Amino acid sequence: MFKYPEELKNSLKSAFNDKGENYQARTRYLDDKNQPVYINRLIREDSPYLLQHAHNPVDWFSWGDEAFAKAKAENKPVFLSIGYSTCHWCHVMEEESFDNEEVAKHMNDFFICIKVDRECHPDVDTYYMTAVMLMQGHGGWPMSSFLTPERKPFFGGTYYQPAQFITLMSRVDELWNKQSAEILEQADSITAQVAGAMQTKRSLNEIGPNVIDVTAQSIINHYDETNGGFGQAPKFPNEPYLYFLLEYAILSGKEDELNAVFKTLHIQSCGGIYDQIAGGFHRYATDQNWLIPHFEKMLYNQANLSYVFTQAYTITGAKDFKRVACETLDYVSHEMTNKDGSFYSATDADSEGEEGLFFIWDQEEIEGLLKEDAEDFIKLYQVTAAGNFEGKNILNLNQPLEDYANENNVDYDELVVRLAASKKTLWEAREKRIPPLRDDKAITAWNAMMIKSFAYVGQQLNRKDYIDIAIRAANALLQINKTEDGQLSRSSLAGQASIPALQEDYAYLAEALLQIYDATQDRQWLDHAVTLSDVMIESFWDKENGGFFMSNQSKDNLLPAAPKEINDNATSSGNSVALRTLQRLVRRTGEKRYQSIAQQLIMAYSHDITQRPYICSYLMCGMLEMFVGEQSHQQWCADGNVYISAACKKIKGDYKLLIIIAIAEKWHLNQIKDSFNLDVPVSVQAIEGWKIDHILYPAYITKTLGFQTEPVDVFEGTIQIIADLSNENNELTFPKNLLKLKLGLQACNAQKCLAPESVSCVIPVLD
Repeated sequence: MFKYPEELKNSLKSAFNDKGENYQARTRYLDDKNQPVYINRLIREDSPYLLQHAHNPVDWFSWGDEAFAKAKAENKPVFLSIGYSTCHWCHVMEEESFDNEEVAKHMNDFFICIKVDRECHPDVDTYYMTAVMLMQGHGGWPMSSFLTPERKPFFGGTYYQPAQFITLMSRVDELWNKQSAEILEQADSITAQVAGAMQTKRSLNEIGPNVIDVTAQSIINHYDETNGGFGQAPKFPNEPYLYFLLEYAILSGKEDELNAVFKTLHIQSCGGIYDQIAGGFHRYATDQNWLIPHFEKMLYNQANLSYVFTQAYTITGAKDFKRVACETLDYVSHEMTNKDGSFYSATDADSEGEEGLFFIWDQEEIEGLLKEDAEDFIKLYQVTAAGNFEGKNILNLNQPLEDYANENNVDYDELVVRLAASKKTLWEAREKRIPPLRDDKAITAWNAMMIKSFAYVGQQLNRKDYIDIAIRAANALLQINKTEDGQLSRSSLAGQASIPALQEDYAYLAEALLQIYDATQDRQWLDHAVTLSDVMIESFWDKENGGFFMSNQSKDNLLPAAPKEINDNATSSGNSVALRTLQRLVRRTGEKRYQSIAQQLIMAYSHDITQRPYICSYLMCGMLEMFVGEQSHQQWCADGNVYISAACKKIKGDYKLLIIIAIAEKWHLNQIKDSFNLDVPVSVQAIEGWKIDHILYPAYITKTLGFQTEPVDVFEGTIQIIADLSNENNELTFPKNLLKLKLGLQACNAQKCLAPESVSCVIPVLD
């Protein structure tokens, strides 16, 4: 045991006892009663990653003042280790070095040691990863950094083997004691470089709509035409790219961009990166063609990919896209959902000490389980006796199921049902294996991404059960993920909230609640989004230079400089999400102050936007909305007082359009001219190859308003407009199954009339 004061010892033992009888200490050092020999301060933390290190022989501290105060008092440098619970090499270094008494002795003798979960503290990770990148030219996890007691980095790297790590620590200790002046000078220099790298930079170049085209071309330049996706192996889903290209292609009608997304999604969903048995996506593929994944599953991938697959389905009608989106959401609902409705963060890549063991199959095992159904299944999912991964098989498809069904004259829906029975048999067998570890913490931003997807997919596919899941999770976050002072919390574990939230938590949750509002028109969700956005602006906005800081710049912030992030990495940056959220708040509330913040945000990052727009492609989605409006069948206008939803169905070759317009109480739509030169409260114009053959308006209400002498025809309440459509010689703009409309309207109440508006709707044509 460590030489702790009795009070601290008792506190740590109490925290350990509170874990309960099912708690398993992760360490090689156990006494004769199978109890851990070492208990360090991390036992009090609520991060599963930190708890994995709570029984190391290392005298770990969590991120906070206590560690740095001790470093100052003892004049020791700080060793900072950053990782996350499903990181394979983090596990390796923990087992080899941190749970090794010889290595731990060097750590304890020479340094004050801090362990950080990057998922709980992405701001800390961003700051010190920037330093490592500047020093080494590359980064990764586990991240290993050496700091002065003033928190300034002077050396850093990633994974070190035990002998290499001991040598490095001995050298750092020697330099600290003999050449401290040089180390402090180096630390000051690196700190200045990191601060410079994090500054927002304004550009003198004008930002216009052309930047949208530049972004699309920059992304397409990295497109892998053979295998789909972007760049070389390892290949990540790159959802921010997919979001942007989909929305850009809908606007521009450019086939290359849209087909790049469709091909990427098809290949990903056929490959081993997709769990063909239970649904859901692994984090990335280690090879070029998406066959061999890194087997961890992250919540944010499930959220973003289920959303993108559903977007792709609404554009193409491809049944495989719909199937994969639903299977992914069903996987999250069944296996990554807490009893309170919130969502777990991730599952590990390893089980029984081997990566991927839980997910791979022997041919003989499948034959024994599926019996007479095995032959077709083995052929379809490319199972062989030799295997494709360490002598076993990662299930994968040679082509989308829909293509297979068409080529073999098989009914697609019947094929899916038949395969579902075989998958269920294999899933039940797989459940008997030792599963990968699960990270049970509920991160607010990641939960928000998942809420957004459940709400969106539920609305698009008319799945009320998905919307209900989104609402339940949102209520859980608003009730549980809060700090004691009522502010939002970054995460919770077992129903207990922990550290204060970051800017991205507010931005993502506000965006998600707006998605629920769109799906339900329940005003409470808009009100929650407004409250969160106002707190975000008050707590994180850089009043001097613009843009949002990652963390609250209070006296409790320990970083030498305040990180601000614009780059989209595994997830979109908090600034990117904030821009889109602010834009949508303007349309739904009419509050122009959000527009002002959005414009200032763009100016703050104008250099990156004009020079490297591809690094912030989700921010470009927000800019696209700023230039042309939301690309959707659903629109808000008239300062949020008018809601429009449109649907189009193809019935026996005829196109039927239904437009529903909900007008707020005490508001009406004023009389204007439509495309047939009729006096109506709403004009409807079809564009890009579509033609309105016949339109039926509801009955008008004739009113004499206080500021008019003549009676006028108006619409009030909720109305429906029905129309018959055709396309001129089938010469439709790509993609051909999207109907584009422009609606003209003017909203008024008893005191004023707003300016006339032109509203664009992009409507999937469903069979």
